[in-house]
This record gives sequence, C-alpha cells and structure tokens, in this order.
Amino acid sequence: MEISIDALIEKSGAPVSLPEVFLQINELTQDPNSTVADISRVAETDIGLSSRLLKIVNSPYYGFPSTIDSIPRAITIIGSQDLRDLTLATTTVDLFANKQHKQKHIRQMWHHSLYCAVNAKLLAEAIKQPHTERFFVSGLLHDIGRLILFQGIPEATHKAINQAAETGKDLLAIEHTLLGFTHTDIGCRIAHLWKLPDNIVETIAFHHTPEKAREYPLETAIIHIANHMANILDEDNSMTAQPKGISQQAWKTSGLNMDMVNDVLSIAPDRFAEIHALLMPDIKAA
Repeated sequence: MEISIDALIEKSGAPVSLPEVFLQINELTQDPNSTVADISRVAETDIGLSSRLLKIVNSPYYGFPSTIDSIPRAITIIGSQDLRDLTLATTTVDLFANKQHKQKHIRQMWHHSLYCAVNAKLLAEAIKQPHTERFFVSGLLHDIGRLILFQGIPEATHKAINQAAETGKDLLAIEHTLLGFTHTDIGCRIAHLWKLPDNIVETIAFHHTPEKAREYPLETAIIHIANHMANILDEDNSMTAQPKGISQQAWKTSGLNMDMVNDVLSIAPDRFAEIHALLMPDIKAA
C-alpha cells in the first residue's frame, strides 16, 4: 500500500500533539524544582479534567478511605507521576474515543486496550511495583497504532487481522507485507510526536516482542502478558489477533507466575467495569 506513516496519521485525524495542559504537567513532573502547587495550578486550569481526575481517585477503583477533595491533595496521596499518567489516559481517551466510538471496531479496540491497562496495573501491584499508573497508561496506549490504522485505512486493517486469524501467521509480519509498516511502527511515531515518556514508547514498540526491550524490559514484559490476558478476557473481540503464546522471556523478566495471573483474571472484569464507567462513560463496552 502506497501510504506513509505520517500520511496515515493525518488521514486518520489523529492529533499530532497533545493538549497543552498535559504537556505542561508532563514537563513539570520531570522538573526536580517543580512543586505540588505548580502542577496543581496547571491541572486546575482545565475544570473538566480536574473534576474527572478527582472522580477517578475517589472511586472504588482506588478505594482510598477518605475523600480527596482537591488536586493538591490528590498529588500528595498518589504522587505527581501517577497524576501525570492519569491525565494522559483521560486526555487520550477524550481525543480518540469520543469522536468515533459509534464504530464497532473502534469500541472493540478501546475495550481491549482498557482490559490490557487494568491487567497491567494489577500485575504490577502483584509484584509490588511502585507507581502502577505507568503500567496502566502503557497498557491503554499499547495498541494506539492499531486505532490509527482502523481510523485511517480500516479495510486494509481488517484484511491483515483476517489473514493472521486464518493462517496463524504473525500479525506484525502480515501488516509489514500488506502496508509496509506495522501498528507498532505507527504507535511509536505518534508517541514521539506526542513527546510521551520513553517507557511508553518502548512498550508500544515491543509489546509483541518483549525480548527486544532494552531500557524498560520489566514494563514491556508486563504489557506483553497483560495483552495476552486481555485476549483471554475478551475472547469474543474479533478485532484482536490471538497471540501465539506468552514469551518465556517475559515470564522470566516479570517474575510473574500462573497463580498471580489467575488471581488477576478473576478480579479484572470488576475492575474493568469500574474504570470503564469513569474513563469512558460515553463508550458502551463492545
């Protein structure tokens, strides 16, 4: 297919930059001299965003014993990095999902991505990782390239998925043959345009091939496993090509075992329902 990645992104209608409020929060969280007050002032300039963030952190999904009634209080409790990652998740859903959520395949992709996000956060908690929102947002964005494919060239995208399902061949290889690039290539490109953190870029790039991750092997391994689990939980979703199996390197790197995975599989549907209602209230579950 004669189309470049940048041309595809333009055709899909995907924004080439994220809203200024996120960019400022992201910059402040990376500045060691910034304060809670600095980050709060930026977040509170967007009333809709700040109210949704407070609604999420006060939800059963988090289960804090007392009410968090302000952005400064939220930052004090969950930390500036987790607030940054929640802002990114909320912002991204607003940019994509609410525009074309009536299309079944777009809804299904968000359904899959949110399951991956929930699984990733729960798996990270199981192995006692700090700042587990970074796993959530990496899971949510791992297939952002496929969302762009569906919005830009849906027929070719369906063709690639069908070929993978019918032949059992690797989806990335089929995409490369049909399109000249893969959904991970597209995802990495949009992540660079959006100036996303390096850990998210690497998990997008290697969630199918976690053994290739260099800087963030643990996060990539967890997203790889969470993605596989999302397909188990969402087995009726025709928009996802079933993986051949979980990489042995991912098991080794993550330190996870099947007991942990089964525990997460048992509670993930309820967590999914809770965060779906908060993060994607206008999008019906596929």
